[in-house]
Amino acid sequence: MSKLKVLALVHGGMTSHTVRVLAIAKAMRQTGRYEIIFSGDGPYMKFVEQAGFEWIKTELVGKEELNQRIEDNLATVYYTAKNYEKYFEIEKAVIEKYRPDIIIRDHFREMAGAAAKIGQIRAFDVFVQKATLSPYYHFDFRPEKLPKWISLLPEKILLWAAGAIENHFRRKNSYYICKKLKELGLHKFIAIDGVRPDLTLFPDAEEIFPLPDADRSFCKHIGPVLVTGQDPAPEWLEEYKRDKRKKILISKGTSGDNEEINLFKETFNDGKYAVALYLVRGGKVNDFYGCGQFDIDSVLPFSDIFINHAGTGSNYLAIKHKVPMLAFYDHFEQQINAVELERKGVAIRLGKEKRKREDILAGVKELLGNGKYKRNISVLSESIGRYDALKLAVEYIGEGFENFKKTALSE
Repeated sequence: MSKLKVLALVHGGMTSHTVRVLAIAKAMRQTGRYEIIFSGDGPYMKFVEQAGFEWIKTELVGKEELNQRIEDNLATVYYTAKNYEKYFEIEKAVIEKYRPDIIIRDHFREMAGAAAKIGQIRAFDVFVQKATLSPYYHFDFRPEKLPKWISLLPEKILLWAAGAIENHFRRKNSYYICKKLKELGLHKFIAIDGVRPDLTLFPDAEEIFPLPDADRSFCKHIGPVLVTGQDPAPEWLEEYKRDKRKKILISKGTSGDNEEINLFKETFNDGKYAVALYLVRGGKVNDFYGCGQFDIDSVLPFSDIFINHAGTGSNYLAIKHKVPMLAFYDHFEQQINAVELERKGVAIRLGKEKRKREDILAGVKELLGNGKYKRNISVLSESIGRYDALKLAVEYIGEGFENFKKTALSE
């Protein structure tokens, strides 16, 4: 029996948008049923190489430009009037060259979803999508500062306005994807957030991000995809474990900047806490442990608090190891995560209006002094432990493809 051909499409400029699909691809490879090749570009394609997969270098919007667009537009505007046709042709060329039975795509490869639905290509389209970015999750995003008069409006009006703003951003982000689908005559695949996939896998826990409006026939929670081991275990771990002080692990992922590092340096300059600092670009800071890249998964079990950027991967690792969080978020998606974690009683969130030494120390004091955070995250950890994300992903993809063959290809 010949293997099914799978094309995995990632943005290799960002860790999370590479390793989630990579983890699923590795689990699929173990079944012996699939032949898998990757498409992407950026420094984190090294993980794809290390896992033994071939990959096609594919031109994408670079990380720096993408971050600037997020900053300028409040949301991720990836396709524009100037580039949408270009990137559609790029994705179409990659898919036509490999002619896959299945494509698995992460965010920033949505135009591949359109290309995969053309008659002569028609591949089974799997989208690995964060729950918060799906049209089924109605997020509670609010700017850090609101005019006082807004709080005087009736709640019904506020909710209506919030929904209208949310839909505005979804349509803005997906406008040129939908435009391309219309040009191709693929109207039935148009969704408010762009391309309607054949299967959507949410690498999220339903306990935190329930999706009551989702169509369960093609939308599946698989639970967190916990990817670790890309960075080395730290040589200083034993010394950190023996340290008698309360331990704080800090990681701002790939989004940290020098200003924030200086703030942490100033905040914890008295040596009261044992601090381990994860940095993409290393450099000694105070007497902190680490100050470079290391395996966070090996350090978290011995930490009392995790100060992070409210990124998906960091959040779920903290929940796994039952470590309360101080969520030091930057943009709207991270704020959404932080809001939900705070509602669950497992984190305290600090937005851009609370970037002072006293705010951080107050948060640390509350997390260490109030036992509810540890109790809440322990309960949440036990609940989320029920997921076997990679096993579920492989099962859903296999079942989905069989149903796809019976229906979509016969249309």
